[in-house]
Amino acid sequence: MELREIVKIQTAFSQEKVPQFWDIKDEKDLALRLEYFTNALAGEVGEAANIVKKVVRSVVYGRGDVKLGDVKEALAEELTDVFIYVITMAGLLELDLEREFFKKLEKNKQRF
Repeated sequence: MELREIVKIQTAFSQEKVPQFWDIKDEKDLALRLEYFTNALAGEVGEAANIVKKVVRSVVYGRGDVKLGDVKEALAEELTDVFIYVITMAGLLELDLEREFFKKLEKNKQRF
């Protein structure tokens, strides 16, 4: 399945479950939606980072007994939450995230 299809599926799901959120009348409404998603995204990234911190604390520094295998499922869930917020924002902005990825990849190839 292509990424643009995943964005469409997530956007349709979000529009069905929270239709008032998608009632965007002006740039102010859009900015507020983006603020919400950006904060939610930061929270999910923080949750993923916290899991990794606990693994590093345990595996690298010997303080604790958390192994990556023990938390891999939880980390997968947090990373999926990050992905969902990113693709929802792409849908909100009507971005072709797949095309944008390849454009950025080309820039990174030149840069690195």
